[in-house]
Amino acid sequence: MNYWFSVISCLVIWIGSGCRPAPVTSPAETPQTAVAETPSESPAPTPPPLKIIDVGVFLPLKGEAQASGEAALNGLIVAAEEINAKGGIDGQLIRLIVRDTKSQADRAGEAVKNLLEVDHVVAVVGGVSAGSDEAARMANKLKIPMLALGSTMPGIPDKEPWVFRLSSVDFFSAKVMARFSPTIGATRAIVLYDIYSPYARNLGVAFTQHFKSGPMNVVAGESYDLTLRDFSKPLTMIKRKNPDVIYLPAPSDQAAEIIKQARDLGLNMPFLGTGSWDSPEFLSAAGDAANDCYIPARYNPEPNTDSGRAFSDAYKLKHSTPPPAMAALGYDALKVLADAIAASGGIDHEGVGDALRSIVNFSGVTGPITFNPESLISYPISILKAEDGKLVFLETIAPQD
Repeated sequence: MNYWFSVISCLVIWIGSGCRPAPVTSPAETPQTAVAETPSESPAPTPPPLKIIDVGVFLPLKGEAQASGEAALNGLIVAAEEINAKGGIDGQLIRLIVRDTKSQADRAGEAVKNLLEVDHVVAVVGGVSAGSDEAARMANKLKIPMLALGSTMPGIPDKEPWVFRLSSVDFFSAKVMARFSPTIGATRAIVLYDIYSPYARNLGVAFTQHFKSGPMNVVAGESYDLTLRDFSKPLTMIKRKNPDVIYLPAPSDQAAEIIKQARDLGLNMPFLGTGSWDSPEFLSAAGDAANDCYIPARYNPEPNTDSGRAFSDAYKLKHSTPPPAMAALGYDALKVLADAIAASGGIDHEGVGDALRSIVNFSGVTGPITFNPESLISYPISILKAEDGKLVFLETIAPQD
């Protein structure tokens, strides 16, 4: 077993842009001076050759989504080290083959293709930033299991049966944010949405329906044209109507820009957002404007389970900071994949894919994980508040209640 531990750190990760990792070899022999003959000793037993399972990873390790990509990779490494320290999967150690998408949409699909055809991985993990849709289509075309870390758009499992979502569907988060609103005294809300985005419009409708089901009302909906980058007109209209809260179903980068302009115009009411806001990028981009923003989190930073606390402790030991959501999602992705590989009894794509589809209520640090095509299973969602550059846990709300 000491031999296995000595090589674990070498096997956990390989980061490259197109090359296969060099095979694991023993150190080169050092020439030695001849010595007088001595009684021969039995040679040390030669350790058996390593058996390795390669898992593909495509993440933005440069560019605007770098922080989320690095966090996801850190979580994956923690999971790989834990799995390998326990002997791997049936004696086979996990190695991560990593390709950097550099936050560029056109690199994600190509990364998935190369991970399969060049690196011959058993499955791929990614889907954090631009290009996630193209990556999903490529994985489905090539029939290789893809664990999507940041995918929250409804319908993906229906269209791409080889894609397995780790994040909650945003329709559930819209309902949760409507249910949460009375907690902060909101009885009048406005939905601010991108007029050209079906995603934003659909979430706005879901929020409105559930908000109005209580003793509240939605004052109006205000739309904006993202291409103009100037949101002063809709924000000025909102200021005149003076709602208690603004629901903004927008990705974190758009949201940060809009919220900063809103604060400059004197709109100091709370903003309610989507799961993508629980990211380092959002807090950094929005700065002080993020204060009094509320987020349906993908991960509770104050874990209340033994496995969650163990992961948090292991992560903090390596990085001296609590794990962000993307780190937890990366950790869960590799853990659930390892479970599927063990259950399938092999590393062929079809068998691993079938094993993933059969998983029900896998105990992850982000919550129970079930992969079902209809995406109808919902779980309690943690509500976080942005406060002084940090995310503070408030409560957990179940969408189905």
